[in-house]
Amino acid sequence: MITKIRDILKKPSEDNGVSDNLLYLSRILLIVFIIYTMAIGILSHIEGVLIHGVLSFAFTVLFAVCLFLTYKSRIKTLATMICCLLLVYIFIFTIGYGWRASFQQMIIVCIFLFWYDITRSTFMKVMLSAFAGILLCVISALTPTLDVFISSDTDIYRLIIYTNILLSIICLCIIAYFYCTQFADAERKLYLYNKELKKISETDPLTKLPNRRYAIDELKEIEDNYEENGNLVSIAIGDIDFFKNVNDTFGHDAGDEVLSSLSALFNEYMQDLGFVARWGGEEFLFVFKHSNGDEAYLALDTLRDKVSHTEFRFGEETMKVTITFGVEEYGPRAGVDETIAAADKKLYRGKEGGRNRVVY
Repeated sequence: MITKIRDILKKPSEDNGVSDNLLYLSRILLIVFIIYTMAIGILSHIEGVLIHGVLSFAFTVLFAVCLFLTYKSRIKTLATMICCLLLVYIFIFTIGYGWRASFQQMIIVCIFLFWYDITRSTFMKVMLSAFAGILLCVISALTPTLDVFISSDTDIYRLIIYTNILLSIICLCIIAYFYCTQFADAERKLYLYNKELKKISETDPLTKLPNRRYAIDELKEIEDNYEENGNLVSIAIGDIDFFKNVNDTFGHDAGDEVLSSLSALFNEYMQDLGFVARWGGEEFLFVFKHSNGDEAYLALDTLRDKVSHTEFRFGEETMKVTITFGVEEYGPRAGVDETIAAADKKLYRGKEGGRNRVVY
């Protein structure tokens, strides 16, 4: 039942130019006003205050019409329309009951509703708020010292005072809830959007591995925190042997398939060891966060053997490749750049020495 009611309240207007949140908020406030004016109207008739009862029922009908119109088209001035109706209500009843009855407090609700309407310019919001303030001053000047409708000594008058104060608090709480929820939703969407952008900017689109930018940032962080963490770190560069032959023989699509399949294999293998990133072309950077050079060498040799025995399929073609690694243990004196350069030199020594090997 609650879900059904919420769906009805959140039903979009036929006018796409209206904010969904503004519609939802306006409908809730209108329902509160309808219940309030109807209750006050019934109570007034019971107490014999017919003028107040008739006026209350009249505004109940007007608020109900506004609620109906929120589901129809051409309601771009929705918030303004509701606020204008509220201002008329406030003016009539404050003049009729006096300042003490607290009808004028609802002007604050109008001002908040003005500012919640995203379809209005800031200038228009300022002007409407200024008008509400001027109206409040006019009401204050015109408010009689004596009560017109009901004596201030009656129970119903005191009930009206407390009800108006409660109504103002309820409306302000509802608007505040929408403000906070909308702000939190906007912050969450912005956070997720920025997170996704960061992920895209740090991910190689073909292999889905971290790219060179990500690797450089991670290595910089490792370098900055090396002495504090005291972890052993080793860095390796891996290059696929004769990868140009794969592209020339089977085509670039086949080459891309080999790169993607190898990357998935590398990523899975490095899960508990550190991370792997695409360094460029057919080169990959391997970072072992808790391994010295000897341990990294053994891990890479196992990976090298695994790659050499793996078959890669593309269509009806079956391909095999090998990979050569150069690995160097990181030291704070050498720094990241020199460590990568040393690993790269060892990689080329491995290429010159016959490929399909790990050089340390």
